[in-house]
Amino acid sequence: MPVSPELEQALPRFVEAVQSSIEVQNQLNLVVELAQLTDIVKQVEPALTGSALIPYEQATSPPKITIDSGVLEKNIPWRLLRCPGGPLVLQMICEKVNFALWIESC
Repeated sequence: MPVSPELEQALPRFVEAVQSSIEVQNQLNLVVELAQLTDIVKQVEPALTGSALIPYEQATSPPKITIDSGVLEKNIPWRLLRCPGGPLVLQMICEKVNFALWIESC
């Protein structure tokens, strides 16, 4: 079941919150395992329930549809993307790991 556009707004809200917090950016750059990432995400935007560490190749491969992208102050590239028929996904490339976040549907 697809996630509503309203619920998907949690992804850009997460980006905005991380953009405005150097402390959270520093924490993301220290992440080495999924549990650490999950803890940070729960504190910043609890609606984001799906997460995965992803290989660099996946984090940098050309997306089907790019919605938005940028680079945070602590040199963390990010992009919101959507594969046809799939969920909206946020990918970030941090110093130690790369990850994807999304909202799991019921």
